[in-house]
Amino acid sequence: MNMHQLREFIAKQKQKILATGSPWSRLILISDHDPKRAALQQDLLADPKIAMLVERLHHPELGIKSLLSSPADYRVYGSFYWVLRFFADLGIAADQLGIQELIKILLWQQMEDGQFMIRYHRQKQQAISRVCLTAHLAYCLARLGYQQSDSVVAVVNYIVTTQRWDAGWHCDRLKQPGEKLENAPSCPSATVFVARLLGQFGAKYDAIIAHAIRSLLNVYPKAGFLECEFDQQAELNLSRLRYPPHYTGLDILNLLHSLSRFGHLIPRSDIDRLIEPILKRWDGDRLLRSEKRIPEWSGFDFARNQAESDWITSLFIQAIETMELNDLEAE
Repeated sequence: MNMHQLREFIAKQKQKILATGSPWSRLILISDHDPKRAALQQDLLADPKIAMLVERLHHPELGIKSLLSSPADYRVYGSFYWVLRFFADLGIAADQLGIQELIKILLWQQMEDGQFMIRYHRQKQQAISRVCLTAHLAYCLARLGYQQSDSVVAVVNYIVTTQRWDAGWHCDRLKQPGEKLENAPSCPSATVFVARLLGQFGAKYDAIIAHAIRSLLNVYPKAGFLECEFDQQAELNLSRLRYPPHYTGLDILNLLHSLSRFGHLIPRSDIDRLIEPILKRWDGDRLLRSEKRIPEWSGFDFARNQAESDWITSLFIQAIETMELNDLEAE
């Protein structure tokens, strides 16, 4: 990987975004100690687009309240799963957004083992849960101010005690140790979501996740990595730069960003393999382009196909800075 080009990219694009970017893109790049941060956060919370997303969380069919009747489909980009993900990636607390009562509804969906019930078959009297979606929701809760809550603790306890024979996880709870189909390979999607969650706790879970990351990167980007048991598409293009990520979480930008907190556990050659496909898209001047049209998020640049996106660019820069590549280069 060309480190000079990477440093040039970060310097040029970060300066551009901090000067003229959207409030959400600037917020994830600005220092926590920057005196401008408080004002920037207030501007963000007052933005009509953010208000629209908060309102979407109240929607009876797509929002969190849908859990009280017919739960929203996590495969739909307009559902609350991805609105929560956006707010979580921003690091905005639930009380700042005024959604504490909605979060209570979400917490009611947690089962005794720690997983979240995402759908319920009344005729079969069967709850449906997914390890990947449970980890996703726990990540959102952790970033929304609930990291030390009993709910997130329960999820983490469930996850660390259900790590599978190949060090990963499977989305299907019936494929956990001691249960049906326990010898089936782990699901890359579940492992990526779990890594994103465990990354919120510093180095606490390094020993647990290290082998899982190695196994994950050993199959990326081979054909087997393209398969997700719950993906209904004939093909899944993992190389796209899109946000929100595909519900499997396997997009290249999401993979890089999710593993960025574990940069010290990843060989430099594997880090290069994650970064190079994204950096090659840069024309030397403009921001990275979105590679997916997502109508539900049409008010944001990242949802317009082939549009320059300061948010996608900011996520890439944030992932690189989190990995501390400059320190790696000096070693």
